Amino acid sequence: MSWRDDLQPASFRGVPFHVAANTRGGGRRGFTYEFAKSERSLDEDLGRRVTRVTVTAYLIGAFYHRDADALENALTREGGGQLILPILGPQRMRCEVYNRAERKEEGGFALIECAFVASNVRPLVPGENTQAGVREQAQAAGDEIDLAAGKDSDWYSPTPGGVAGSGGSFV
Repeated sequence: MSWRDDLQPASFRGVPFHVAANTRGGGRRGFTYEFAKSERSLDEDLGRRVTRVTVTAYLIGAFYHRDADALENALTREGGGQLILPILGPQRMRCEVYNRAERKEEGGFALIECAFVASNVRPLVPGENTQAGVREQAQAAGDEIDLAAGKDSDWYSPTPGGVAGSGGSFV
């Protein structure tokens, strides 16, 4: 069985398109400490980077403009959706940015460059407890999260004889 047998039709949120090219990137986040007047350094691993995918999509044919409009609508909807690429397969992604290009020399053809980011969090529903919802989603994904902004005394230093947060100064 060759790789051609595994190819799937490309789509985002069920809207089909053709793929000219796609790339996927990721890696690890980190910080490297370089000590002054020393040959030593220390590398700190800060965890996995979020996966990003760039797609060069195109739509072609007599009704390409309707298909391109449908894809644009799917790209601009809130939250993540299922992105299926011929070789990469299905993934839950959110479109960060896209650019649509059409040229008079290439009638019946639209080229759409799309940048996606992995999206494992469902959109928030208005009226639900936002902090609790995000915390539950993060815990379900195995992440620790602290959404507390702290107390006023964490942000302000009281002036002598003053009260924290009222006329105090920033720390």
